[in-house]
Parts: sequence; C-alpha cells; structure tokens
Amino acid sequence: MSSIDIGRHRQIDPPAPLPYHRIAHLTATTGKWWRPLVVILLGAGLLAGAFVIYPILVTLAGVLLNMAPTTSAFDDPRNPMDLMVALGSLAVGVPVTMLAFRWGGGRRRSMRGTVHSVRGRFRWHLVARAGLVVFPIVALVNLVSFLVMPPPDLSAPPASWSLVLAYVVILVLTPLQCAAEEYVFRALPLQTFGTWLRSPLWGIILPVPLFMVGHEYGWVGQIDIAIFAVCMGILTWKTGGIECAILLHTANNLTLFLLGTWSPSSMKQGGEEPLTLLFSLPPLLVLTFGLMWWISRREKLAFWEALRGSGHLETARASGRSCPNAVDGREQRGEIYG
Repeated sequence: MSSIDIGRHRQIDPPAPLPYHRIAHLTATTGKWWRPLVVILLGAGLLAGAFVIYPILVTLAGVLLNMAPTTSAFDDPRNPMDLMVALGSLAVGVPVTMLAFRWGGGRRRSMRGTVHSVRGRFRWHLVARAGLVVFPIVALVNLVSFLVMPPPDLSAPPASWSLVLAYVVILVLTPLQCAAEEYVFRALPLQTFGTWLRSPLWGIILPVPLFMVGHEYGWVGQIDIAIFAVCMGILTWKTGGIECAILLHTANNLTLFLLGTWSPSSMKQGGEEPLTLLFSLPPLLVLTFGLMWWISRREKLAFWEALRGSGHLETARASGRSCPNAVDGREQRGEIYG
C-alpha cells in the first residue's frame, strides 16, 4: 500500500469501493457492529421530539397569522395549515436522519455524505438528468388516472391567497417529505443491515411492512405501496445512492398533491379501486428498470451489479489531499469489511 508523508498526516490510498449498503465498512470506526443501533436509537429519539414540537409550532404560527385552523385529520389539500402539519411532520425526517448518522454513526468529514450516495454527496446532476424523463411520465400517468377515475368531489378550487399558499407549501414541503421517507425507509435500513450482512435483500425487504403500516390504504393501496417500497430499495442499492428513489417518490407525490387541490377527499387513504394498479404499477416498474438500465450503461455495469464508491476518501486521494480518516492496511486487505 503506497503512502506519502505530509506533515504529521499520512496520505493513504482509499479503500476498495463498496456498494451503498456496505458503505459503513469504508472505515474501522463507522463499520463497528453497534454503530447502527446508536443511529437508530438517536434517530428515533430526535424524530419523536420533532413529531411533538413541530405541529405545536405550526399551530401557534397559524394562530398568530390568523390562518384557517387545521382539520381534525390534517387531510384537506386546500388548507395550507393541514399541508404544513401533514407534510412538514414527515419532512423533519431529513435533518433527523442526517444528525443521527453524523452523531451516532461516527461519520466525520470523509464519510458524512455517504448517507446520500457512494460518491459522498447528493448527486444533483443525476436528479436533473433523470428528472427530465421521470417527471413528465409520472405527471402524465397521474393526470390520466385522475381524469379516467375522477373523485366524486371533483371541483375547481376557489381562487384565494389561501390556495396560493397551499400550492407554495406543496412545492416546498413535498420533496422534503418524500426525501425523509426515503432516508428513513431506504437509506437507514440498507446501511444498517449492510453493516452486519453482505446481502442487500435484508435492507430492501424487511422495511417494507413498516412502510406499509405507515399508510392507511386498503388492500389495493397496500399492494401498490409494497411494490413501490421494493422498487425504491432496489433502485437505491443499484444506483449507489438515494437520489433516484427520492426523484420517483417526489414526482409521484408532488403531482398527486397538486391535483389533490381539485378534490378535498384526495388526501384520505383507503377504498382504492383495483383499476388504480393498472395506472400505478406498469409506469413504476418501467421507470425503475429504465433507471437501472441507464445507470448500468452510464457506469458500465452489469444490470444486476451495484454502483460502488469510496465517498470522499477517493475524492481526497484524487485531489492529492491527505486522508487522515482513511482505512488502514487491515481494511485494505479485507480483514475488516471482507
């Protein structure tokens, strides 16, 4: 293993690239078996606190600004207060997950971004390019579904500043809500079970029931949710990051919430028609496998081969900077992460 002395630090070649679910094993510190337990406990505590504090703050803000109060179920898509509570309460999962991985996962500068991707950063360029295809397809499918199976209370929303604010809340908080669910139900399980087990299937399959419990759909909706969760897990593993899963999730939820302002009952879960699966599952599967094919071609991978990376460790080595957090010789030879 080559090294170059630079002052008191020693520049060390980065470890062999790892897939997303095994990324904790880039360093001996983050690869300890108990690290995921600390991340989960810390994240659960932060999330519980956020769930209590955030709705209270939103309610107080609504009173001070003299806004219409929330409904009992927070499910009116035309009510900005309902949207801020329903979407914002989930959106807090983004900072919660980041802090849990940083404080509990032992991830210093070289490892902080690996919760996003194996490149050690959130790949915005990937989202931008894929979004040019994903967003139009998902928007068209949801619009056609909305027109073919119109809700019984379909009506034009009354023009008002409250409606404008509702649209602003949807555009701002929906991407954060989707990102939070992907970090909690995809990133966290994949990297938790991947610290202990080599197969990514554990982190893909085991969180599915929890994701289903979090949605109060009927059996049709639960099938849709389960297949969606599996597809997002596979996509996260394959692409080496959470970005494409967030993109697909956001494209779907954002268009549905925007259409939902034309139907006050659209946020209520349950009673889905079996026909909805014909509109949701084929596009989901086509986009999932299409993105997997695109990444395979882009990165010169086999279709069922995951993208690998070394986070900021490989970036630091390529730029000639020292890597004080890089792994030692035992890890390079595979004695720690195998």
